[in-house]
Amino acid sequence: MSRAVAPAPATDHSSALADLADAIMHAARLIRSWDQSAETVVPLSTVEAAVLEYVDRHPGCRPSDVARELRMRTSNFSAALRVLEKQEFVERSDDPSDRRTANLAVTALAKRNIDVIRSRRAALLAAALGDDRSRIDGARELLDQLRHRE
Repeated sequence: MSRAVAPAPATDHSSALADLADAIMHAARLIRSWDQSAETVVPLSTVEAAVLEYVDRHPGCRPSDVARELRMRTSNFSAALRVLEKQEFVERSDDPSDRRTANLAVTALAKRNIDVIRSRRAALLAAALGDDRSRIDGARELLDQLRHRE
């Protein structure tokens, strides 16, 4: 059983921000570990999970858009997409406006996997944040700002 250790007090603003970044990274690893521990979830790499989550939130997106938005190398994105297609989590359809490309969508199988993961994530964060909607909204706002930063 590990004992929680209180973080050392930040000496300045920059140090406090670095500590926050460290905490965010640790939380991301914890959430990732929590996702993978579900018996009913098909394990995915971090890259595959990011692609799947993006396609789920943006049905009909083009592969090039996903790679650009996730700031991924084309080769890494292509490899992740191949895995997701092989596992029948993502399917392509012809783009009616441009026959040279395709539109992506998640399958029903992927949606079930995503629903289990999102439910588990909500439970994990509820244990930490409780019902205080202002804390939830504040944390979400901060993370959204980081996500959309160029």
